[in-house]
Amino acid sequence: MALTDILERIKKETAEQTEKLKQEYDEKKKRLDEEDKKAQKEIDEDLHQKVEERSKKMLEKAENLADQERKNQLLFAKRKFIDKVLTSAIDELADSPDYEKILVDMLKKADLDDANTVVVPAKGKEDKTKKAIKESGKTFFLSEKSADIKGGFILKTDKVEIDNSFETIIGNQLRGDLEIDLNKLLFQ
Repeated sequence: MALTDILERIKKETAEQTEKLKQEYDEKKKRLDEEDKKAQKEIDEDLHQKVEERSKKMLEKAENLADQERKNQLLFAKRKFIDKVLTSAIDELADSPDYEKILVDMLKKADLDDANTVVVPAKGKEDKTKKAIKESGKTFFLSEKSADIKGGFILKTDKVEIDNSFETIIGNQLRGDLEIDLNKLLFQ
């Protein structure tokens, strides 16, 4: 065998090996590209699903917040309206033609020692309060000072002070029950 034949054979084998390696490379590249596309597709689908889920959760959260805000606004409006109704009731009681009779009933129910009890009247209602004390049969004393209240009175002794103002009775003591009743009456 001559050197040219050997070189020719080496060239041929090298070309065949090169072609075989190129084919293997192309096949591996094609397979890797397909795997990459498949993996990318799975990543895209997974990412899309996560975006959908997050969007759905954000939308639900926004709807819940909007619903809660609507409920809060409605509750605020109801409370404001009930406040107006209670304030109106206090004003009507204070301006009632039966104001003295109301005070007489309240004074009769007062369970305090007559001898040391002072009645502090509502500002501007001193005369009506004085008449109510007399009519109640109690021996309470009328205070020289009046309280900055719309109606009712404050009873004072050395040991106790009882706020019988309309604002306190209606606004604090009876408010819970009145609120429930007004809610049922007005909003259902």
